[in-house]
Amino acid sequence: MSKCCPNSSASRRQFLRDGLRLAILGGLAAIGGKLAGRASARPAGQVCVSAGICRGCAVFEDCGLPGALSAKEVLRQTPARRL
Repeated sequence: MSKCCPNSSASRRQFLRDGLRLAILGGLAAIGGKLAGRASARPAGQVCVSAGICRGCAVFEDCGLPGALSAKEVLRQTPARRL
């Protein structure tokens, strides 16, 4: 050990400990943010009544769930088929 910095190993250890704490805290914050964002993605009070099958659903026109919105967008972009 050098004479100029007798506490260098202690400060290095403290630096690594603080860095690990910061990384864990950042990871927990990221996971919490992701979970909070996922919970707000579903419109309040809406529950799928047809197990995710949107085409034959009775409430398809008024549904705001992501699956129904996606199906509406596809139907809007697809030209009507003629028999």
